[in-house]
Amino acid sequence: MDLGKYIHQLLKHRNEVYVKGLGVFKRIHTPSVYDDRRGVYLPPVTYLEFDGKSVNGVDFIDYIQQSTQSTRQAAESDVHDAVLNLLESIKENGSATLNHLGQLIKHGNSLVFKAEDLSGFQLQPIEGAGDNLIEETPAEETTPILDDKTVEESSHDENLEHEESPTENQVEEVYEEPQVNNKSKWYIWAALLAIVVIAGLLYVNHTNSIKKQAKKTDSLLNAGIEEPDTAKTNIADTTNAAVNSVTDTSAAPVKKVYNPLIPENHTYQIVIGTHATLAQAYEQAESFNKAGIESVRVIPSNLAHNKKKVIWDSYETKEKADSALRVVRKQYVADAWNQKIK
Repeated sequence: MDLGKYIHQLLKHRNEVYVKGLGVFKRIHTPSVYDDRRGVYLPPVTYLEFDGKSVNGVDFIDYIQQSTQSTRQAAESDVHDAVLNLLESIKENGSATLNHLGQLIKHGNSLVFKAEDLSGFQLQPIEGAGDNLIEETPAEETTPILDDKTVEESSHDENLEHEESPTENQVEEVYEEPQVNNKSKWYIWAALLAIVVIAGLLYVNHTNSIKKQAKKTDSLLNAGIEEPDTAKTNIADTTNAAVNSVTDTSAAPVKKVYNPLIPENHTYQIVIGTHATLAQAYEQAESFNKAGIESVRVIPSNLAHNKKKVIWDSYETKEKADSALRVVRKQYVADAWNQKIK
């Protein structure tokens, strides 16, 4: 790869070019000024500089990728190999030449750039005063030195552009930096909006499916269990009777009040919670009732200081209770347990 040729071509359109492994090549342009002491117009000057420590500038690898129409990895590999060959040449010979640019000379641990000799293309000062326009005429070139870096004032870019101007059958490739147009921005926003809408629909469908599954599970648990008509008595009325039986010492025996909660032929129940107060027990039961699971109910204790149980449901046999317990533990209460009804 001819590094000098590609860097020179890119400097026609950009002021700074960053070459990974070398540094930054800069095209410096100084406008014309009027020298009062000498009474002449100093012409505009364009020259090249090199900064081995800087990384600011157009990425040379991107330009090579577009110029050769290759992948980023291939372009980076080509540039890396070319830079290594250049540094090896500098190490062996003390300097190396970059075509159309100049020389890189080894100076201690750093590199000094000497611009290509452009004699005959330098503009001379023009005598005049006031607001007279200056004319650019070719003359001999001198080489200014700035901060230990040798650079040469030049209008060589203008001459090379004239020599390499495209004919009718040639189109000069111009490096263009990637840009995002307004149309692309609208596409991005439309895509984001579509993603949000789809996510919302999926969330609603997922929530509905969970509710349907809960109702289906409840119907499976209660299927095939025939309870006496007394078990269908309104739970709220039974609950009020149970509360009154605890507070009223003159009421009938507690056993008679609680009987409707557990059918006579049921011998097992699934306990999903125990609480110190009836209020806490009813709060847990109510949360399940509101979710559509009406089999959950409170079993008050015979003594005021005993725990108040919240059961999932009662069953005729232990086999039915065990079968229902597996579903309850998996879907609702992980620490639920079977208990034989006394």
